[in-house]
Amino acid sequence: MADLNLYEINLILTGTNETVESPQRTVINSFWGDRFSRAALKNKYELTGTSTVMDVQSRILSLSDALGKFRWSKDGFGLSEARLVINDPFLDNKVSASETPKNTVARYYRAYSRGFTGSSPTILDPGEYKFNMSYGSATKELSVTVESGMDNDAVLDKVRDAVNGSTLPVQARKFIQNVPGSNLDDLLGIGSSLAFSVNTAYSNNNSDIVGGYDGETNSEVNSQLKFSDTSGHLISHLKLEDTFLPVGSAQERSYSLSGTRPGSVSEYLTKGFDVNAVSTLSSGSHSIGYSIGEETGTIDFNVDEGATWQTVLNSIKNAAAGTSEKFTSDVVDAKLPSPVYTGNEYYLIDGKAVTITAVSPKLGERLVLEPEAGLEVLGLSVTAQPGTDAEMVINGVTESRAPGEFALDHGRVIVDLDEPFGDTLPLRVVNAVSQIEENIGLFTDAYNDLRKTLLPSEDLFRDGFADMWREPIDNNRINYEWMGLREAEKDNLLWFDSDVFYSAIGSEPERVRDLLEGGENGLVPLWKEVNATVLKNKVSSYLIPKTSLPGPWLPEPSPRTELELEIKRELVDTFDTALKFNFDDNLESTGRLISRKG
Repeated sequence: MADLNLYEINLILTGTNETVESPQRTVINSFWGDRFSRAALKNKYELTGTSTVMDVQSRILSLSDALGKFRWSKDGFGLSEARLVINDPFLDNKVSASETPKNTVARYYRAYSRGFTGSSPTILDPGEYKFNMSYGSATKELSVTVESGMDNDAVLDKVRDAVNGSTLPVQARKFIQNVPGSNLDDLLGIGSSLAFSVNTAYSNNNSDIVGGYDGETNSEVNSQLKFSDTSGHLISHLKLEDTFLPVGSAQERSYSLSGTRPGSVSEYLTKGFDVNAVSTLSSGSHSIGYSIGEETGTIDFNVDEGATWQTVLNSIKNAAAGTSEKFTSDVVDAKLPSPVYTGNEYYLIDGKAVTITAVSPKLGERLVLEPEAGLEVLGLSVTAQPGTDAEMVINGVTESRAPGEFALDHGRVIVDLDEPFGDTLPLRVVNAVSQIEENIGLFTDAYNDLRKTLLPSEDLFRDGFADMWREPIDNNRINYEWMGLREAEKDNLLWFDSDVFYSAIGSEPERVRDLLEGGENGLVPLWKEVNATVLKNKVSSYLIPKTSLPGPWLPEPSPRTELELEIKRELVDTFDTALKFNFDDNLESTGRLISRKG
């Protein structure tokens, strides 16, 4: 078999029907192929670019939503007992709900009295009775005066008012029931009974709150509420019994919730002032009247001649903080209009203001301030937040709290009301492992949907865009396959094997947890970070530059990537080295480049 050669370039393999494209023909085909492919890409870009961006963004948002539902149980129980609290989607941003870790479960109701026939005369002798009430490291001595002829209801009311008048975050309520458990499931007394509760929302992890810190246990949630007689035997007469902490994890069940009113404490805030400016208050003594619950009084402070607002604000703060344990005060940052006027608006400059805030108010307790004449410049009444109790309907029963923390299932589930909502919506407590498996399936499907949307239009995006989500999986492939997540098919879609997952989580649950949500290297936080970055930059910014897609008859576009630069350089080298002969000098009389004769 012989070859026909022209200037050392193989043109035809003799003895066969196979032809080899000449370099010229190859270059021409490549040239036109590139032109037409670029024209097709430009057409695709113009016709589908915008809709593709919208589709990709929608898939990213769906993935973000699925990732947001993923949580690992923090209740501290074994996998078979662990629970997760699941909100109805419409409850998002309206309530904050979570399971309580088993070592920090605290009952809302801490103690109950025995039941009394309310209308029957008390057997207590008339006189003053004193007792200590302790919560955490704080103790208050309270007194109750029993008068001749009082019935049991009147005595219980006296005890309730004394407890609610204290500064400790303890609330006393009187319940009347004819059947044990009709009001509270473990309140067994028939007739009139007292229930003592502690709302840990006031004191958890906050040693500044009176009674909110137990020095022995370095804990607030488990701080014990205790009562003891100091004069007389009133506490013994009530036969108070502590409630029992629940055993085991939260019950799997549903709650129907309706949030009537979120709670807030009473707070007053002055206007902002330039701390270096001289106060406009008259020199001398001033007072602000106050009332909170049964307590009334005045906040007295003095203003010296020529004192700056910084000095005056500090005087108000110190006077308020030292007047009563039922409210506190602080100097805070504020903004105020600058005296410089641009003709359109005032600039805002930094200043200071004073807050006066109620501390651990009881149900129905509000702080009211009444500044004396001449203190209107402070703006205390204008900026007041009056405060309100939180109210929620739970399984058809209206519950009130101050502020907004509701303890369900004897403290094993905590719900905080953030915004009011009128509809009745479900809250579910479910098995944690089953829910984790379901959530992994949800974000796996969302990831696959995103990838299926991206891959057909991958040429519209910059190199590596689709792999931003795949990279965390690819970088830790062996570990994810161990726990049941593996890539499959030519498009590298994710496949979740629940059987493998149950085997992995049963043998090494902490390893599974680290792979999914651990620190900065867990799959969930990594994908959340990618989603946040892409959405912040906007999906459209990841499209290839439109300037790289000219029409087929325009000059060749500038290379978009380093790879294209390298390809262009190699093509130039091919022309320089392989086609160094004169086509015109080698044409036959027929005008053909190659002779096909003999």
